Amino acid sequence: MDKANFEIVGNVGKVEIKTFGKTGKLATLSVATSERWKTEDGASREKTYWHRVTVFAPALIARIEAMVQKGSRVRLLGRIRPGSYDDDKGRTRYVIEFVLGPFAELEVLARAKPKADADLADTDLPMEVAA
Repeated sequence: MDKANFEIVGNVGKVEIKTFGKTGKLATLSVATSERWKTEDGASREKTYWHRVTVFAPALIARIEAMVQKGSRVRLLGRIRPGSYDDDKGRTRYVIEFVLGPFAELEVLARAKPKADADLADTDLPMEVAA
């Protein structure tokens, strides 16, 4: 069987869970990954990339609801699916979708601090984004 898979290790920026019908749910995560390098003059540079991941698997959605929030560090393994849509001007736009279905993996590497705790700790450094 042919397949196209992905692995993303990064920090969650946004979690959206939508309910449809009586029991259906769909989760969407935005996950940041980063690339770091030094220029010829020794200056450090960093570029952050945002990935939109759609989750269909009920077990993974339950785990997301229980454990994942903005700032959580995650490792995701799933399928890449090409897609398209028509924009407001009627032009067809092509996208690559990152999808977590029933056989995908979601591993929470580090949980984000609860909002109340994060507000109290002035000395906490922000979580480092994936290298």
